[in-house]
Amino acid sequence: MNVVTRGTKNALRSPIRSGAIVIMLSISVALILVMLSARSSVTAQIDQVKTTTATTIDISPAGIQGGMGGGDPLTADQVTTITNTEHVTGVVSTLTDQMGTDDTDLTPSTELGSFGERQQRFEGSGMPSFPMPEGEAGDGATAIRTPPAARTTVTGTSDPNSVATDGGELTLKSGATIDGNSDELIALVGTSLATKNNLSVGSTFTAYGQTITVKGVYETGNNFADNGVVMPLATVQNLTDQAGKVISATVSVDSSENVEATATALESMLGDKADVTSASERAAESLTSLESIESLTLVGVVGAAGTGAVIVLMAMIMIVRERRREIGVIKALGGNNFKVITQFIVESVTLTFIGAVLGMAIGIFASGPLTSALVSTSSSSTTSTTNQMPGGGNPGGMRAMGAGGPRGIAQEAQSNLDQITATLSPAVFAGAIGITFLIAIIGSAIPAWLIARVRPAEVLRSE
Repeated sequence: MNVVTRGTKNALRSPIRSGAIVIMLSISVALILVMLSARSSVTAQIDQVKTTTATTIDISPAGIQGGMGGGDPLTADQVTTITNTEHVTGVVSTLTDQMGTDDTDLTPSTELGSFGERQQRFEGSGMPSFPMPEGEAGDGATAIRTPPAARTTVTGTSDPNSVATDGGELTLKSGATIDGNSDELIALVGTSLATKNNLSVGSTFTAYGQTITVKGVYETGNNFADNGVVMPLATVQNLTDQAGKVISATVSVDSSENVEATATALESMLGDKADVTSASERAAESLTSLESIESLTLVGVVGAAGTGAVIVLMAMIMIVRERRREIGVIKALGGNNFKVITQFIVESVTLTFIGAVLGMAIGIFASGPLTSALVSTSSSSTTSTTNQMPGGGNPGGMRAMGAGGPRGIAQEAQSNLDQITATLSPAVFAGAIGITFLIAIIGSAIPAWLIARVRPAEVLRSE
């Protein structure tokens, strides 16, 4: 009987002990596969984010955050300066405004609620009045306050395809997109706003005293964002008497290597009139949660591999100690160290192989739920951080793609997490198998050294 056959049979010599070793190894291997799967998915998402967002720069008037705050809109001259900057390949400009009952005949599809009323509590707009809180109007006063009405957001953009929302991507449900470079009185209308006002493709509504034709109806999955209107940039500038004004500009750079230099040049040219945020800065912040998961999975892989190696090591040391007399007899009969060590390595590899097969099966079924659990934990942390950010939120609901601000960064981070799913690629399986057999080798190293030190004469004399 050769050493390979003997080693394979010896692996099953003690069913109870072998079963316990196999179960522990299978759990270890399953964790390795799960962690490698999650790590592969996260790494792929990180690479995708870096590839798709690392060549843009966001520019907004200094002091403006999410449609709130101070600052003056960017001017046409500033936009021209941005466009003519070296390495800039394109600029998407955006201007937003809020339409009240005096500006449009549209009825908003959303109500302000108590929070919205408080945000606009200084702006009465013709709604039924109600008593002011005690003391707010002065001692003994009986004044009444007129609560504000909900507004309709209008977004003018030079590229409607680049417009996104806090609720997701803008998707046309009917009609066609519009030319952002025109100055026609045309618009895309959100589904909830269209439903509320019985609008469809070809319908018209009034805005700023002009008749606007609906060219398409979009949907984002967010009721607040769907209470909006998208028009060509020049149209909104003309209607609101803000010729050449822009509230945000998303700059495309020819190469990710030139982003930082271009951002620095723009900061120098625009001075303190604008806030310049490069995509690399924003990507680094939005990728924090992904990188934390990536680090966690690496620790998980190392921990699971180390645990597996210790299991094999301890099991083989115990087996070698139990079979010390057997080893001495084999050596006394002419067996050399190489054959004896090979026999025990085969036994170790056999146990590891059986554990690997079971572990792979467990890992295949567990990779999805455990990856989701990792993402969910990080997602909860991101959500908590977002809720604590001062001033976070976008009253208008619409924003240019890549718009900055704490809330925007947190939402990008959340979006990155939502796109992670378990990936069981051939490379993941290959990595898991390689680590598994590395466990077998490491776990056999010290037992092999102990075997080499066994001297037949001493063993037989002691027996």
